[in-house]
Amino acid sequence: MDEFPPPWVALHDLTPDDAANQGVAEAYIVLNWYPFWRSLTPSQKASYLDRWHASPDWRDAIAARYDADPDTLAEEAKEDARILEDRGLKQHPWWKLWR
Repeated sequence: MDEFPPPWVALHDLTPDDAANQGVAEAYIVLNWYPFWRSLTPSQKASYLDRWHASPDWRDAIAARYDADPDTLAEEAKEDARILEDRGLKQHPWWKLWR
């Protein structure tokens, strides 16, 4: 899987406190970054956050929002896939959604 820039790089105006639950921010995180993040091992995640100079606030936000237990992640992934299917969408880069 390709590496995706973290939300604070890809979405310059997004802060750790933003929910990113609409528009381009949601599309980028749900379709690209979150699946990438879930594919990493704990040591890969730590390395990624270090490499991208994640602030303590971003590290806390990521841990709270995106580091759930594997069963929860699996259920969320299934639900995300169902939502996309219901909307007639496939997982692909967000910038291709509007073409």
